[in-house]
Amino acid sequence: MMSPRLLFVDDEPGIRATLAAILKQRGFEVTAASTVSEALNLISRQTFDVLLSDLNIGEAGDGFTVVSAMRRTQPEAATFILTGYPAFETALEAIRQQVDDYFVKPADVHELIEKIQSRLTDPKKEIHRIQPRRLPGILEENKREIFVRWLEAARADASIDSSRLSDQELTDQLPLLIDEIVSAEIGQKSSAKALNAAQRHGSARFQQGYTIPAVIREARILHEVISRVVQENLLAVEISFLITDIMQIGETIQAFLEESIRSFLHHRHAVAEQADGKGKSILLLSADRELLMLRDYVLQSAGFAVARADSRQEALHLLESSFEALVISYSVAGADLVELTEIFRTRNSNSPIIAITKGSWQDLKINPDFTVSGEDGPEALLGVLETALTRTQLGLVK
Repeated sequence: MMSPRLLFVDDEPGIRATLAAILKQRGFEVTAASTVSEALNLISRQTFDVLLSDLNIGEAGDGFTVVSAMRRTQPEAATFILTGYPAFETALEAIRQQVDDYFVKPADVHELIEKIQSRLTDPKKEIHRIQPRRLPGILEENKREIFVRWLEAARADASIDSSRLSDQELTDQLPLLIDEIVSAEIGQKSSAKALNAAQRHGSARFQQGYTIPAVIREARILHEVISRVVQENLLAVEISFLITDIMQIGETIQAFLEESIRSFLHHRHAVAEQADGKGKSILLLSADRELLMLRDYVLQSAGFAVARADSRQEALHLLESSFEALVISYSVAGADLVELTEIFRTRNSNSPIIAITKGSWQDLKINPDFTVSGEDGPEALLGVLETALTRTQLGLVK
């Protein structure tokens, strides 16, 4: 039996050499091309059973030029494309070009080979010939995958994983929300059961010491995970309903998020009313004098008693006193940052540390109770500080 002849087109030398070698080991006779013109020349002179082409060969979308040439001259050949995170238009073009399937980079090699072999064994199983389905049905089949991916992404997100929750605590309301997304109908309001779950979620997140940006980030991660699953299954989706189905998904997540935040704020305000937050002593450390003065003004305007320092020596002097919270900026040098936070933690064991972050600064070996991006502005800092102090009152600072 002759080995299947496969044309592999990719402009990245490392991928071209490595994947071609793997395909050869699995029984394919592989011819590799690095440019569109080289691929078109090979198609005009040789016959192939399979085309596997990167989508972007030099220019975005050039892979479809190769696909079109293969379809026109060798219509019986199986055609597959490799792409990064695909845009909606990419999937529509794949359908229009009658591509058998596409693989999202980095592609699972075992899955890629199995699909190619399956297509060669039974041409009737071409992906683009299956009966398209509504998006909720596809998401129903992938509920477990959505759950697992969300948990992995949440654990990898510093603003969420810093809460140190168990998997059960982190995902408590997630299965119900996914069910709501799958079952919601166009134009239908969220069910009472889902809204009650959102209220419990917001209350729990406050009790667990979350910030509102972290609650919002959770919802964004869910939307990103679902979008990824949609992209990976676009060739099986009923395109005529896709836009309305996606809009319904977004509306369901947004309704859940809004109800969660309302509940979060309700509980935060209730706790804040029980304890006068005015005059609480805050230590503010930053090496950027201008930002130090601006944040000092914001905090004092909100009623806090602020002690500030822009040098290590001044900070060490202030640390001889007790404070109810430390706000420390990414502008503080790495060694000083570690030293000062350790001293503060030793002398103020029940007081929270809030780190104002920027970029990869979060990778430094410190252990703040809360983080807030310096780009989010004063309202975000005040919100995190209020949450930190009420969390202290509830005995949640670790």
